[in-house]
Amino acid sequence: MTTAERQTQDRAQDPAHGPDAAPASDAAPAPASGPGSGPVVAAPAAPAASGETEAGAAAGPLRRAFGPALGWARLHPVAVATGLAALLHLVWFFAVANSGGDLAAQDAWAEFVGRHPDSAYNLAWYGGMHPVSYSVVSPYVMYMIGVRTTIMIAGTVSAGLLAMILTRCRGAVREPLWPALAGVYGLLCNAVSGRVTFGLGVMFALGAVAAVFCWPRKWAERRWAKAAAAAPLAALATASSPVAGLFLGLIAAALFLNGRRPGAYALGLAPAAVVGLSSWLFPFSGTQPMKLISAALPFGCALAALFLVPKGWKTVRTASAIYALGVALTWAIDSQVGSNVTRLAMLFGGAVLLAALPYEAARGGEASAASPGFPASPGSPASPARRRLLRGRTRRWYGLVLALVGVTAWITVNSVTDIVRTTPLASWSRELAPLVDQLQKANADRGRVEVVPASSHRESSAFPAYVNLARGWNRQADLERNPLFYDDTLTADSYREWLDRWAVHYVVLPADNPDEGGRDEAKLVREGLPYLQQVWGDANWQLFKVVNPTDLVAGPATVVRASADQLVIDVKQAGRVLVRIPHSPWLGLVDGEGRPVAPPQETAESKRAAESKKTADPKRTGASKEPEASAEPKGKQYENTAGCLFSAVPDATGDVWTELLAPAPGEYRVAAKYQLPRGTPCPEELIVEVLGTPERPTPQGP
Repeated sequence: MTTAERQTQDRAQDPAHGPDAAPASDAAPAPASGPGSGPVVAAPAAPAASGETEAGAAAGPLRRAFGPALGWARLHPVAVATGLAALLHLVWFFAVANSGGDLAAQDAWAEFVGRHPDSAYNLAWYGGMHPVSYSVVSPYVMYMIGVRTTIMIAGTVSAGLLAMILTRCRGAVREPLWPALAGVYGLLCNAVSGRVTFGLGVMFALGAVAAVFCWPRKWAERRWAKAAAAAPLAALATASSPVAGLFLGLIAAALFLNGRRPGAYALGLAPAAVVGLSSWLFPFSGTQPMKLISAALPFGCALAALFLVPKGWKTVRTASAIYALGVALTWAIDSQVGSNVTRLAMLFGGAVLLAALPYEAARGGEASAASPGFPASPGSPASPARRRLLRGRTRRWYGLVLALVGVTAWITVNSVTDIVRTTPLASWSRELAPLVDQLQKANADRGRVEVVPASSHRESSAFPAYVNLARGWNRQADLERNPLFYDDTLTADSYREWLDRWAVHYVVLPADNPDEGGRDEAKLVREGLPYLQQVWGDANWQLFKVVNPTDLVAGPATVVRASADQLVIDVKQAGRVLVRIPHSPWLGLVDGEGRPVAPPQETAESKRAAESKKTADPKRTGASKEPEASAEPKGKQYENTAGCLFSAVPDATGDVWTELLAPAPGEYRVAAKYQLPRGTPCPEELIVEVLGTPERPTPQGP
């Protein structure tokens, strides 16, 4: 017996099964008993029968052609959804997938972890970014099996899991096939938009939800086993995509508010732990404002689910209310989430609304028949009360249909727009070599390169293998670190200050359409600036050199090479060197073979002095005599043999750069290896001993 057949049998036996189950019976209500209830007249209902006969005759050929296949599909929704998702993702791969948009960002991260798997800081974007701030797991998965392969597998598995969840919700979802197919379409649109990292997180998130909602009934008492299955999947979902973890937290909150605490803990604790730990170890700040139109669509979808789904769906309705509140707060308060909050409605809004539709259709059918309290004889007009009942229920049905059409149109238009906007020009693949050759001849890897961002953001993955970019493709980081491109403060003077701030040596202007964060910049560069000298160009690119650029380092040092994983510095004499890399606790020094060097060690004399002090401590010896004044310096003493790093004092713009304390002339390599303790930090006592209160050295003028 298949799962769907068991579902049908269970509905017949217990139509109200499940904590969130809505009434599952479509049968007409039984005749009322008591005063006023008489024998029910068997009305012939000729018009209805005639209509049904005509509809059946018209649909006869279609039923004969597709009836068996449709019947099999309704009995096997999991297989149908999985197979269709696999087929559609294959079509997407061969006919639609490109190298722009979010796929460009994910290509860049996959390439970075492939080249530098042990690096905790990517110097090729925005001066420096932690890969973990983007995703803990996804870049490695995408590198191993391919970016597009990842979303194809994740989308297919997610479709099967969603169909299984809908099928196993006995008594709540009457027709799981159609909501499952709506979910397939949402997952396909997610792939079309290129959200691979989020798609991978959704796969694990649906696995965690399935572990909670589809747990075998015979193991119902083994809650620890359910938690042991759901919690790791929830952690993996969050490690793959923090946005997927956020949505799991939403479901956990809904379960908690409805008294289902074990399921809430299984789904909610692990994501909170992953987010908290990653935020502590890999700090990141950014913001993404959300436009009103972007918030209105998911907010409306949430309200539709809140007010139009069956009242028995308590978890769904509670989650919809929380989601609506979250969308409103995200629009009102700038945060890192921003428009990412729309993804839940885009993926599953259609499935939820379509799952609720059969209930309203059934209620409309019940309202059209004579019901207790509203008797009507054949051919007589319906009473006003009966018309009110019919009208009220029909409005809910139309509301669901309207919301479903709106969600479908929304995600369709959004996906088509993403494809049109992010498809890069062919020159990014075929004509990039001449530009790269010019950059290499100019030793552009000794500073940063600003590529005016294209609408496809193809530059974020095309250049990091050759030069470090001043920007990349992360809207939150771009808005946080480069607000002048968004707040209408970009002028020739402010642009020059920005180029100096990020030590930009070359500017590239592509022929491709610019992104919204690059339109004003492209116009400014194209019109000509006195401090930008064009040194090369063709039909696809224009290359400009910054006159008297600011170096990546300030102090007695020069840059030998800047790559995505390390910065090589030639120090002329011992002392402090300012490095224009945003400080991270993971930054450290490595030797020529890439191995971390030892941080400064406490001297033997300092250790002996500390031990002597402990021995002479009156509290330890019981002596009341005060110790004699010692000529030993206070605090620990350190020997700095290989160099160390510390965070500089924030400058006038609020930037916190990195400083190198070099004990001798020579080459120093700044990198960020995964290790504990993190980096090569200068001990506080050493900083105070050598420098006093650390102050940022005055940068060398251009």
